[in-house]
Order: sequence, then C-alpha cells, then structure tokens
Amino acid sequence: MTVEQPTSGRYTAKRAIYIATYVVLAVAAAAMRFWELGSRAFHHDESLHAFYSWNLYAGEGYIHNPMMHGPFQMEATAGLFFLFGDTDYTARLLYAIAGTALVLMPLLFRSRLGHWGALFTSMLLAFSPAMLYYSRFARNDILMAVWALGIVIAMWRYLDEDAKGSEEEPTALETDDEEAADPPPKMGKAIYLYITAALLAFAFASKESAYLITGTMGLYLVLVLVSRNWNAVKSKVNVGVDSPPVAALKIMGGWINHLERGLEMRGISKEAGFLVLLITITLPLWGAFISILQDTPLLDWSGLTLAGPVGGSGPIGSPVGGGLVVAFLVTAFLIFLAMSYGLKWNTSVWWKAAAIFYGLYILMYTSFLTNGFGIGSGVWQSLGYWVVQQGEGRGSQPWYYYTIITTLYEFLPLLLSVIGSVYFLRNRDKFGMFLVYWVWTTFLLYTIASEKMPWLLVNITLPMIVLSGKFLNDIIVRVEWRKVSVFGGVLTLVGVPLFLALLWNLTFLGLDGNETVAGLQVDVLGMALAVVAIVLIVAGYFLARRIGPAVFATIGLVSIAAILLVLSGRAGLIAAFQHGDIPVEMLVYTQTSPDIHNLARQLREQDAQQDTSIAAIDGTSGFHWPWYWYLRGREDIKYTNYGTTGGLNPSNSPIALVHSTNKSTADPSFAEVYSEPQLLRQRWWFPEAVYRGYNDPQHFGIGKLFADPVDRQTWRELADYFLYRNLWTNNGACVPAEDDFSCLGSENAYIYQRPDANAPFVPRYK
Repeated sequence: MTVEQPTSGRYTAKRAIYIATYVVLAVAAAAMRFWELGSRAFHHDESLHAFYSWNLYAGEGYIHNPMMHGPFQMEATAGLFFLFGDTDYTARLLYAIAGTALVLMPLLFRSRLGHWGALFTSMLLAFSPAMLYYSRFARNDILMAVWALGIVIAMWRYLDEDAKGSEEEPTALETDDEEAADPPPKMGKAIYLYITAALLAFAFASKESAYLITGTMGLYLVLVLVSRNWNAVKSKVNVGVDSPPVAALKIMGGWINHLERGLEMRGISKEAGFLVLLITITLPLWGAFISILQDTPLLDWSGLTLAGPVGGSGPIGSPVGGGLVVAFLVTAFLIFLAMSYGLKWNTSVWWKAAAIFYGLYILMYTSFLTNGFGIGSGVWQSLGYWVVQQGEGRGSQPWYYYTIITTLYEFLPLLLSVIGSVYFLRNRDKFGMFLVYWVWTTFLLYTIASEKMPWLLVNITLPMIVLSGKFLNDIIVRVEWRKVSVFGGVLTLVGVPLFLALLWNLTFLGLDGNETVAGLQVDVLGMALAVVAIVLIVAGYFLARRIGPAVFATIGLVSIAAILLVLSGRAGLIAAFQHGDIPVEMLVYTQTSPDIHNLARQLREQDAQQDTSIAAIDGTSGFHWPWYWYLRGREDIKYTNYGTTGGLNPSNSPIALVHSTNKSTADPSFAEVYSEPQLLRQRWWFPEAVYRGYNDPQHFGIGKLFADPVDRQTWRELADYFLYRNLWTNNGACVPAEDDFSCLGSENAYIYQRPDANAPFVPRYK
C-alpha cells in the first residue's frame, strides 16, 4: 500500500493524527516566534521602523520614505502600539504574527502540494533558520514571504478551479487552430483575482521586491502561453522547403498574428487572463523603470532627471524639473493602457480588482488620506529610489554570497530543491516545473541584484521550501510502506544515520591530538569504524536489491532529511535566541551590540529629574540610532555631534556616549566631570574576510578549502563553525561558548559616567 493522503470526508484516525500534528506544529512555530521578542538589541533598521511607527501612533503622522520601503509595516505596527502599547516586544509583534501565519498557509495549498506535502512545507517553514530569525526581526521581508506565497496560491487555485456556469474558452492566448491539444478550460473563480489584487496591494505597500514577484509570476505565464502556441506558429513553416529567412519571417508573422488576437482579448485562457490582471493593475507603478535610461546615450543629452541620484539636490529617486512632466505623462499613458486592456478583458471583474488594489494602495501610501504626496512617492519614487540604489551596491557582497549563506542555513531545502528539480524536470509535472522555475529564477535574480543582504535570504528560501514539500510528498506517497516493512526496508531509516555518523567520525578521527579514544588507539578505532561502515554499505546494497533501488533511495533521502531538519531547527534556535544580536551568525548583519540594549534598559529604569537629561549621546556615524527608539518621548536627552560641536561639557548628564573618533575631543572637558571612560561596542559585524578570501590559501575559510579541498583540518574548522559557530581568522578567534568575540569587527563608542553613579554600567563585551 502507498501512503494515503488524509481524506476530507469522514473522520478517520489518520485524519485525526494529521490535524493533531498540524496543531502541535502551529503551537511550536508560534512559541518560537513570540517568545522573548524584546530581549534582543534593536538593529539599526529595526529602530527606524519602530520609531516612525511610534511617531504615527503618537499622532505625528507618517510620510512615506522609500528608504524604509513601503508604509504598511509602520502603519500596522502603529496599530499594534495602539492595542498593546509601545514596547520592544510589540515593535516586533507584526513580524511574529506574519511568520506564524506563513507556517499555516500551505494548508490552503493542499490541492497542489498534497496533504502530506502541505505538512512537510509547513514543517520546513517552521524550523527554517531564515524564516524563524526574520519572523523575530522588525523588517518587512517576512511580510513579503506571506504576500508572495499568497499570490502563488491564489494564482494556482484560479488556474485549477473553474467558476460555476462559466463558458468554455480556448486554452491558448487566442487560437482558432485545430492543433490546440489541451481541452478547453472554463473561467476561473473571480474571488482569486480579487484576493490577488489585495495581496499585490499589500506587497507593493511593503517592499519594492514586489516588482520582482510580479515580474517572476508574469514571466512564467508568458512562457506557458509561448510554449502552448509554439506548435501552432511552427506549423506555418514548411520544413525542408522554406529557406531559413522565409521560415523566420513566417514564425515572426505567426507570433505577431497571435499577439494581435491576444491584444483583442478574444477568448483568452485563464493563464492569459491572470497575466492581464498582473500587468494591468500594476502597470502604472512601473513607469519609473525608464529612469535607468537617464544616464545612457538615449536620454543623457536631454538633461532630464527622472530619478534623483544619491547626493543630488532633490529626494533620491524623485523626478526633478522637466523630469516631473515626463513622469506625469508616462504614468498617465500607462494608466490609460491599463484601463483600456483591463476593461476589454473583463469589465465586471477588472474594475473590482483595480478598485481593491488602488483603494488599499492609496490608503496605505497616503497614511489613510493624511499625506496626499504619498501617491506620487509610491507610484514613482518607490521604484526610482531603488533603481538609483542598485548603483550603490549596498553590502558590497561577492556574487556567490547567497550560495554560501543558503548552504550554511538552508541546507535542507537547498538539497531537496536540487534533487527535486531533477525529479520534476524528468517527470515534466506542470506544477513541479513551475516550482523549479520559481526556485532558480528567484535565486538568479537575487544573485544578479547588486544589493545583497542576509534578510533577502527569506525570498530565496521560500520557493525552495515549497518545492521541497511537494517533492517529499510525491516520493513518499509512492512508497508501499507495508511491503517495505515486511522486507526490512525500514532498517534503512536507522542504517543511513548510523553510516553518516561513522563517516563523520572517520573523517575527523585523530584531529584532536589524542592518541587514544575511549581507551583504543586511533588507528585501531579507525579500522574498526571502517569495517562497520563497509558492512553497512554491503548490507545496504543487498537491501536495495530486495526492495528496489528507487525505494531504497527514497527511504535514505527521507532519513537524511530528518537529520538535516533537526540540524536546521538547532541552527535556527541558536541564531534566534543564543546569538540573536551577536554576529558570529551570518544572518546577523552590522548589529547593535547587546551592551547598548542593556544600557538602554538601565537608563529607562532610572527616574529622570526635572530639567536634567539622563544621557548625552554623540550622533557621529548615525549613532543616534537606535537611541531615538530606545529613549523615545524623552525630550531631556541631549543628542549632539561632538565631531562638529567640539568639546561640549554635558555637566548635568549622568552618562555621556561619545563616538570613538571623538574621544580625544571630549577627554579634556569630560575628565573633570566623569570617571575614566570605558569602551562600548555600538555596532559589530561578522568578519567577512572569512568568505571573501576564496583566492587566499593562507586565509581561514573558503581560501584554504579551495587551496586544499581534501585537507581534514580545514574541513574540521568549517564543521566547527557549522555546528558551534567557532571562528578562527587571521585577526583572532571567536569561540561563543567562552564568550570570546575578539574576531568580530566593530564601530565603538566610549561611555563616560559620573563617579557618584549609584549603579554604573559595566560593558560586557570588550
């Protein structure tokens, strides 16, 4: 018997187990995401989002600024502040809610993933290190994962489910050709189009990666339509008769003919209809894309500024002067095109979808009609800003950055995606082919993009996890488990982990310098382990012949996946709770140190005296953040910049924080008031030379691995980092178990405290 999918009919024991498993998984996912949300130091970006949300909550309004992406996260967080108060915990609450909802969303996709595939997908989402960490992080990337998965679910349910009483229509973009092979489908349910419109509105109001999501889905639908019409177009060519130029002209003419009919909206398919919706309701938002031409020979002669550059006279990404006229005309033309073809396609559906999209979009970008300029900044500056920023290449990461960070954290979905891609390409499964496309197109797009940050790993991981869940479902349900258990195939579930454990011990045996292990000589123990490993290989060979190589491979892969899932969950928990603000993790990027968080908590607990500030803070290099958030609402804080104001003496401040570059300026006047200053790490970061030095064989990390890929000591060091985050670099060592973080880079402040302070703050991390 094969593994049965839990039925939706009468209540069965299997269905009860399935529901119970999902309940336990949901509780575990929620617990991991909501537990101690406020315990970690606020990253610079988090403090921006939290502070501007608090401004909105406090009645100061919010004006959209594309530097912080879309306005949705600020508006939603302000709403949570209104309901639950403004705390470090509630500032991250929106993202924990989104991360938990994401885990449950595959339940809505069981028709395509399969019941077990939905469960596996939810499980991978729950324990994914990237998904867990950024569900506890006040950035909009986890929100984008929710919108992206929602759009994919809505698209496929629209394509799969026919509306009741709908008329049949051709499957091609348009076709009267007799060669159309597929049976004509019916009109999809309009509700999924309305849901898509709403999800797109939230996506575009959350982050500009919405353009990538829309483009990725749109390109897939285009490829489907092209492949579907290819035979009809190719049939016009007389092979062996027409010359290559004539054949090319016939093919081109065929495509033009199909395109013209498609633009007339005559009987287009559900794929084409969904594509029309994607294009038409978002088309006016794509106008700023032409700003990529402003510095090219096509437009640089005109002197037009379609998107203000960094350091320019106007807002970054906004049109200036004559560029405003061009921006207005381009946007107006795109609105005209969108309305023309949207209404031509399906008047009753399109205007409702457009009303949903733009109703939500305008409400969010105008901060609920309090900022009229938000419409312009959303429609043009959002994309213009990030077109300009691509030239900055923020992060300056190497092209292989996502290959490294995906391998380090999302090794399970990466492995399953590679194997699953081969599986689906061989089987030519329609939905599987889409998942393969989604995975590798997304990976390629983010690899090409100049800005590479660890939080963008969320976007890369999501399609990998969905493909992995579908792949596991398809291979597991085909196994006749009762028959396999009779023939001893279940032993593979035990034998594979045992073999891997033996292989691990053999690889690193004797590297600790001890001549004996458990009372045995290293060479004797090594021989014994090798013999056992060989026995396991032989036993596996005969077992594979007995139950079949495909079944044996499936059980072995499931066993390996179970091991990697445990390691994945462990990596996620360590990153989220143990090293959440300590950048021995590559997920932690230029992070505020825990000492800043602890000092902020101490300052907030002190009772402020009237007309007396509790702190003076030097804002050099943006050091006012995250203090603006931590000490919000305190008008008695002295925010200054000692690099420009000179030796200011804040005599009434018990504590003064000075950027390390300004210490020499502050010392002469501060020495009379404060005790000896102490070094305070403000921001610190991962030692990136570890992976940037791939061509340096003397350097720890990738360089040594490339120089000698079979060196056991190098592999031991990499394994030590993989499991324990122990780092050895040319500049020092990081051993988290010993609280040694000397190898981390940092930008520091000095803390000056009055000698009569009741509870002087003592930095922990030197």
